[in-house]
Amino acid sequence: MTAAKKKVSDENREHGEEGIVEISSSAMEDKEEKKDTKTMDGHKSSMSKKDLNKKLEEMEKEKNELSDRLLRTMAEFENYRKRVAREKEDLIKYGNEKFAFDLLSVMDNFERSLEQAKASKEVEPVIEGIEMIQKQFVSALEKFHVKPFDSVGEPFDPERHEAMAQQEHDEYEENTVIEEYQKGYCLKEKLLRPARVIVSKSSEKE
Repeated sequence: MTAAKKKVSDENREHGEEGIVEISSSAMEDKEEKKDTKTMDGHKSSMSKKDLNKKLEEMEKEKNELSDRLLRTMAEFENYRKRVAREKEDLIKYGNEKFAFDLLSVMDNFERSLEQAKASKEVEPVIEGIEMIQKQFVSALEKFHVKPFDSVGEPFDPERHEAMAQQEHDEYEENTVIEEYQKGYCLKEKLLRPARVIVSKSSEKE
């Protein structure tokens, strides 16, 4: 073997041995780290299980509390729903109680007027009694926001008026209300009953 080949061989052997030593050393370190990691992981796993059991107990307790609270809330809501339904039913049944009570006094005065009219030979007291009842009745209606509206002299409005007939009239323009058969009433802003009216029309000559 020449000197050059021997030198290369020695270098390769040196490098190879160093490589083996390095690999062996690295493997040992990895093994120790894994061993340490395993030991630490085992300790951590034991702690996590304990904490997990504690957490599960807390969650179970919280779940039971929420379940009880939900049941109470549902029971309260059911009671509230029944109470509202009962109040609504009573409102539909007896919603006009106050209105009916106020009309009773009108009826009392009306009956007294009839008795006086039968006993009286004069017309004036009867007329005064009827006028008094009418005013009282109008006042009772106004308490509940029921008011009549005027139609005579107003343009005919199919939303508020019901035309019963048409007549020629010199004083009013065509399609104007000239007479009322029956008054119209509103409940607040809503039409309660249209007025029955006679409407003017142009003369045949025109």
